[in-house]
Amino acid sequence: MRVAWRRARADLWPLLVTVLVVALTVMLTDAVPRLLVARADTAVRTAVAQADPPTDLVVTSLYGPGASDPTAGAADTTGGVDDAARRIEDALPPSLRPVLGPPVASATSIDLGFSTPGLPTGGVLWMTYLWAGQEPAVRWLDGVAPGRPGPDGAVQLALSDDVARTLGVGAGGTFQVVLPDHTTVPVLVTGVFAPQDPGAAVWAARPEVLRPRVVGPRSEPTTVVGGLLSAASLPAARAALEPDGVTRRFQFPVDPGAVDYRSSEALATQVAALEASPDVLLAPGPQPTVTSRLDLLLSQARQHVAATWSQAMVVLAGLACGAVLVLLVAADLLARRRAVALRTVRARGASLAGIAGQAGAESAVVVGAGAAVGLTLGALVAPGAVTWPWVVVILVVGVLAPPATAAVTAARSEARRVPTDRHRRRLAQRVRTVRRVSVEVALLVLAVAALAALRRRGALSMSGAADLALAAAPVLVAAAGALLMWRAVPPLLGAALRFARRSRKAGPLLAVARARSTGAVLPFVALVVVTTLVALCAALAGTVRSGQADGSWDGVGADVLVRTTTPDAALQDVAGDLAAADGVDAVAVGRVQDRSQLFDVRGVDAVRVVAIDPVPYGELLARTPFGPAPALAALADASDGATTRATPGPLPALVADPLLGTEPSLRWGDVTIDLQPVGRVPALPAQRTDGSNAGPTVVVDRAALAAVVRAAVAARAAKVGSRPVGTEQAAVDPNTVWAVGPHAATAARAAAEPVGGTVLARTRWLADRRSDPLADGLLTLLVLVAAVCAGLAVVVVVLDAAASAPGRARSLATARVLGLRGRGTARVAAGELLPPTLVAALGGVLLGVLLVGGLVAPLALRLVTGQSADPSVVLSWWAVVPVGLLTATVLVVVAVESSARRRERLGQVLRVR
Repeated sequence: MRVAWRRARADLWPLLVTVLVVALTVMLTDAVPRLLVARADTAVRTAVAQADPPTDLVVTSLYGPGASDPTAGAADTTGGVDDAARRIEDALPPSLRPVLGPPVASATSIDLGFSTPGLPTGGVLWMTYLWAGQEPAVRWLDGVAPGRPGPDGAVQLALSDDVARTLGVGAGGTFQVVLPDHTTVPVLVTGVFAPQDPGAAVWAARPEVLRPRVVGPRSEPTTVVGGLLSAASLPAARAALEPDGVTRRFQFPVDPGAVDYRSSEALATQVAALEASPDVLLAPGPQPTVTSRLDLLLSQARQHVAATWSQAMVVLAGLACGAVLVLLVAADLLARRRAVALRTVRARGASLAGIAGQAGAESAVVVGAGAAVGLTLGALVAPGAVTWPWVVVILVVGVLAPPATAAVTAARSEARRVPTDRHRRRLAQRVRTVRRVSVEVALLVLAVAALAALRRRGALSMSGAADLALAAAPVLVAAAGALLMWRAVPPLLGAALRFARRSRKAGPLLAVARARSTGAVLPFVALVVVTTLVALCAALAGTVRSGQADGSWDGVGADVLVRTTTPDAALQDVAGDLAAADGVDAVAVGRVQDRSQLFDVRGVDAVRVVAIDPVPYGELLARTPFGPAPALAALADASDGATTRATPGPLPALVADPLLGTEPSLRWGDVTIDLQPVGRVPALPAQRTDGSNAGPTVVVDRAALAAVVRAAVAARAAKVGSRPVGTEQAAVDPNTVWAVGPHAATAARAAAEPVGGTVLARTRWLADRRSDPLADGLLTLLVLVAAVCAGLAVVVVVLDAAASAPGRARSLATARVLGLRGRGTARVAAGELLPPTLVAALGGVLLGVLLVGGLVAPLALRLVTGQSADPSVVLSWWAVVPVGLLTATVLVVVAVESSARRRERLGQVLRVR
């Protein structure tokens, strides 16, 4: 034990380096997967919480035709709505019950026209019964709750205070509502109320019951209000509106806090199954439907998580492999420092197994200490079960490498028989060359195969420990590239030697000679690999950061976007207000229809149609990264004749590449129009507002589209002998406004308020994307791994320099005795260490940059950046930091060695060893 302790004290710093490397690598490879799982849970919950529209599970059913009884009273409502909600809740699958909150039930009428003294222009009324465990709690300001109809047969309902003031109707007031078939139903207002809790979930089902809502253009606004039915008055409303005038809706809100990543796949599957088979929920008929966006949102979130997980696994695999190489370099250094002792022990009769056993016991203690520290730190950072795959690899290599190198070093002490026959010596050399080349070729083939598999399958296919080799593809490529670069070092040193021979000074010649004799392949490969990882992480981080900025333009299309759920002519007024606002440079208004049927084109059955005014939209695009679009000017010229068309004809359009040279037809509303391709679609936002890819796009002039639609409708009406209904213009009403400018976002919020449009600012989109838990975690991991790998590169340089230090010290000491000055010895040492280091650093940076170009697509970085296509590679400035860092490390090592040599005595230098 004392001998082992003395041996460990003599080589303490390499052992401490091993402990540090093991502890740091184990901590990261153990804690990061658990942190990713926590980030994945946060990402899924955030996606559910911020979903717009919400992901609630909604069961919808009509009452259908039947013998309605207006005098049935509350018992009919209790059985048809309240009890039905309870039955559906009880029938929910067990996996969904913890995720869904209590149901909110409603029974709402169709749109009913009306006119009152306070609203003589008329509006739309929704008569609604609400229930959330009980009817909503209200405070009666005037009158009483609605009940059964009186002798006049009027449907009784209550109005909120705001609605009553808008309509100019109080308790006891009456008015008529008009059904779509122009029949009328009398309505009696029995009371005016105020809600006990305006923020209660029950009111969210129909907010119009509390506050009127104004929709439509400013020139022709439409007021939408809600009237509150009671359990006693609902049967009368149902009877008056039969058969399909009242719809029951049972809404189950999703609790984001109850959703996590592990259960998300089962939840999505269960929701999809309910949508396909709504009868399972025992919902009242006829033909109930189940709808929810939860399955789609969870699938998108899982895809995002899978992409980030795979990207992190590639980075962690690189870190683990780099640490393994550093441990091998440290084990080799330890064996070199103990070479004399090992050979002496071997000469005295010790077996190789015994030597390996002693070294293994020491390495087990050292690696065990490092692993214990790493696992402890990992548990503090992210509590949970240990993540074993890469931890086991590091522990196995850390424990087995020192005894293996010790046994090999001890075995070299045995006398080797060298054949005297030149032919046999050449044959032995040829065998060694074939073995070396075979190993290198095998590694190269493995690297190419792993990279090809990763590019073909994509990182999203990585599912567990079985794909660790796939995750290690970049490291394998770096190692294979390092071996190829190592073969280029001797020719480079040979060329340097020819130049050194021409020098009149001995320093360059000594430096090159030392570099040729002391080079080792393992430190070189380790240095290339860790440097490649630094450049790879830097390039990935720069690509993600830049891609997120590009994705904001791809997702929004301007500095701000205003969009309504349904086309609204009032958006033309919004665009006018925006154009007149300060700080707004350009505004465009248009109609974007995500899926329109397309005919007569093989392989394309649906397109996104963008109907815009070409000139304003072209001016807007010119102020965005999309750049000027001359094709829009060509579209405007081609559409001049179509804007005044009175007879049916083709509509000029800019189309995607698959549609060029074809004669497609487009279904727009209830008419089919022929398209006349006049050019290729320019660069446009390629995403829908929900972040999905929009697919092929067709761009048309909005005025020309309106004219062609009118002509087609008029021709059809003349053919069948009818008259147009006058809704042709509404078919091309806008639903989107784009604006660019420094104050466009602020102006858009004020301008969009009257129409209730959704405002999406590009800066807000970008901030949300960059604050996303997964994207932020990935960038943090990339920076952290890059920093750790840069530190490992410094460790490799120090270990390699320490391994060759004794020989360098002897040769330089001899050179000093022969007259070489102290500064000259420093230059010789720098000339010995710098060339391989610089070749490895520059080669690693180049390999990392090239790897990023090949990994952008398979790593699915578009899911992190939010783009519809793969992002362009962007190199960060700190990708080349390893070159300067390693150069500085070599200079520091040389300075330390030179300082140590100043204390050497001449007697020590001349001593015969």
